[in-house]
Amino acid sequence: MHELYTILARYYDVIYRDYAERIPETIIFVEEVFRKDAKREVRKILDLACGTGIPTLELAKRGYDVVGLDLHEEMLEIGKKKSQKLGLSVQFIQGDASKLDFREEFDAITMFFSSITYFDEEKIGELFASVNRALKEGGVFIADFPYWFIPRREPYVWDVENGDERLIITDWRELENAAQKLHFKRVVQILKPNGEVRAFYVHDILNVYTPREMRLLAKDYFNEIKIYGDLKRKLGKKAGRFWLVAVK
Repeated sequence: MHELYTILARYYDVIYRDYAERIPETIIFVEEVFRKDAKREVRKILDLACGTGIPTLELAKRGYDVVGLDLHEEMLEIGKKKSQKLGLSVQFIQGDASKLDFREEFDAITMFFSSITYFDEEKIGELFASVNRALKEGGVFIADFPYWFIPRREPYVWDVENGDERLIITDWRELENAAQKLHFKRVVQILKPNGEVRAFYVHDILNVYTPREMRLLAKDYFNEIKIYGDLKRKLGKKAGRFWLVAVK
């Protein structure tokens, strides 16, 4: 069980508040990619690893027909409640991104927040094949991934308020150079007003890909591959975060 996406699901939007605030700008960039690279009009979108629906709902606000898919029901339940509160019609479904049942149903498929790096070299081919099957001809797959993974052995401690609770979060990273794997470790302490403290340990293993590696891994599954940097939303700029853009 992954605590961040299950037990701590109701704190996810609080922990990633800064990320959520940047999502409208990110979607502006993604829409630019839709216009520039998709070979068909983008109306129906599948958002993989959608979590609590932060980007999913932003896409829906802009008039797209969006389906959000995630492994964790706890995250999806939050996404559904947010959708209802906003009066948006978004379908949230539980599923594995590498085993999609859809066949040529979507104009675009998105995968945000470095979720693609959870797939190692053996599994990422299954993901690409699954995405390819779900895309319509000329559809586009967009996924972001970081390259400049910086190990941080010294813990970084920060805090955030959630109503009358306070979360104290300790992050650190350990890099396996030979395996190109980053171990992202986190301790989340939840301080209640009555002095009660609960603590959770999170350990994510992410796969480090260079832009060249990502391009080579995807090329057998799509007709056209591009890698963009997203600095100031200018396509093609150098940046520490990259976007895989793959057209069927």
